[in-house]
Amino acid sequence: MRFLLRCLAYFRPDLPRIVWSLALTFLATLVGLLQPITVKVLIDSVLGNKPASGWVDGLFVAVLPASKEGQIIGLAAIGLLITITAAVLVMVQTMASVKVGYYGLRHVRSDLFMHLQRLSLAYHRSRPQGDSLYRLSSDTYGFQTILNIIVGNVLVSIVMLLVMAWVMFTIQPMLALISLVAIPLLLWTHRWANRAITAGWEEAKVADSGLMTVVQRAVASLWLTQAFRREKHEYQKFRGEVDGAMAILFRVHWREVIYTLLVASILGLGVALILGFGGWFVYRDQYVTGAGEAGMTIGKLYVFLAYLNKFYEPLNKMTGSGSTFAQATVQAKRVFEVLDQKPMIEDPPNPLAFPKQSRVIEFKNVDFEYLPGKPILRDVSAKITPGNMVAFVGESGVGKSTILSLLPRFYDVTAGSIELDGLNVRSVATADLRAHIAIVLQENPLLPATVAENIAYGVPGATQEQIRAAAEASEADEFIKRLPEGYDTILNENATNISGGQRQRLAIARALITEAPILILDEPTSALDPQNEQLITATLGKLKGKRTIIIVSHRLSTVADCDEIFVMEGGRITERGRHDELILRRGPYYRMARHQLKLEDDAAPPASPVPIPAPGTV
Repeated sequence: MRFLLRCLAYFRPDLPRIVWSLALTFLATLVGLLQPITVKVLIDSVLGNKPASGWVDGLFVAVLPASKEGQIIGLAAIGLLITITAAVLVMVQTMASVKVGYYGLRHVRSDLFMHLQRLSLAYHRSRPQGDSLYRLSSDTYGFQTILNIIVGNVLVSIVMLLVMAWVMFTIQPMLALISLVAIPLLLWTHRWANRAITAGWEEAKVADSGLMTVVQRAVASLWLTQAFRREKHEYQKFRGEVDGAMAILFRVHWREVIYTLLVASILGLGVALILGFGGWFVYRDQYVTGAGEAGMTIGKLYVFLAYLNKFYEPLNKMTGSGSTFAQATVQAKRVFEVLDQKPMIEDPPNPLAFPKQSRVIEFKNVDFEYLPGKPILRDVSAKITPGNMVAFVGESGVGKSTILSLLPRFYDVTAGSIELDGLNVRSVATADLRAHIAIVLQENPLLPATVAENIAYGVPGATQEQIRAAAEASEADEFIKRLPEGYDTILNENATNISGGQRQRLAIARALITEAPILILDEPTSALDPQNEQLITATLGKLKGKRTIIIVSHRLSTVADCDEIFVMEGGRITERGRHDELILRRGPYYRMARHQLKLEDDAAPPASPVPIPAPGTV
């Protein structure tokens, strides 16, 4: 029950519209009850010349003309009016329900989308991207379905059952009791089917999500597939996923059709009992005892059978929607699985004020591990003063990029601390912390939007002057002017209509326009040719002293001009100093430089026991 209330809470803002929808449904039901009365009056009063047996019949007869022809035409007209009125009420009720459903769907999707953005990178990297997409796009429909079943089926059906039961008992109490025989049989069948179908839909949703993941990965790596001629392999893998999902769905649908057959058989049994007993009552009252209008008539039996269908209709809806409800429940639970995930990175209860300004950055004995017992960083200490340009260098896998992920709190340290002006980054709001930091990655995502919109992504209200100034500072203005539409040129998907060096300069412009005092660059030149590498390096040189610049790179030509270089091995800082100082030490940095920069042994000074300075201000 708590689960259902949690689902329905998303529709609470539209409670007045829900009440209005229920009222319209109830009114349409009442109007629909009048339809069989027209046939009863035609059979008993018009064609059978019997007096009206109730006030409703009398009301119908009273408005009819005196002639038989006029009465028949009049009843046809009344029947048409009743049908159109009920249809209009149902139409208005349907649109009201549709609005409620889609507004609730919007609330669910917005909540889930916002929560997905709050969850840490560790969460997203540990799960297939296609799974999150499937939950957001498909599973959220479960809430809409649950509302429609509870409000549109269950509540309305209960009201209809009560009304129809009362009407049927007024017509013939014994037949009404006989009609109730189907209810316990339906409840037992529903209980059995619900368990089987729910289990099947849980399996089916996992399979569907897996299929979405296969498609997403195949599209994302299409260039790789074509380059290595793996189209057939990917197709076979896709077909395998499709066939597996279909097999599961077939099993679920077999359970559904068996359930539908059982329900139809039970309801058919109820109709057969009423037809048999009702026919006997008509024969007894009209041809044996001669009770006439006071007994069971053909018209009354017709009305009873018509109302029996209306009585069984909500029962059929409630039991027949069991499979749909089971599927919707599975979908909603999958959404709540994500919503119940607590973000690993959370703001403190009372964050300290942290206005954007230049600050001293200090890593104090930082340890970090993605998985328990498998450390990535060990006892890392470094201090960076405002305006300096520093670099973390080393071979791949030594933890360089991890350091940059810790500073903006994409992850939290396992031990030690990271401080800005002496304040632990955990003591300030994440938004305030990240306002201090602008990041340029090796592969920078650019949006399928204009160049200007890409540059201004972090500052949506940026003026043309601000955009142009950021482009000029990143050396991007010159090539942007040569584009077909200049700053209004629309980049295509993945920005393949500009070069790698141009994409990198746009990314730097996007970082600079935020005016963040700390600029982080993760392998900014690793994918560039020597000419573009020199351009990016020159750009960074011009920014030196204006921003605190932190570079992660394994290409020493990019970092040679840094104020301090931290050399990393095995998750630790093993050397630190300027380029020339590190060359003199003939240590790990020298070995890297000798390989990359083609240093000659006789060109380097002899090794000297220069001690590694303690962490301190650059």
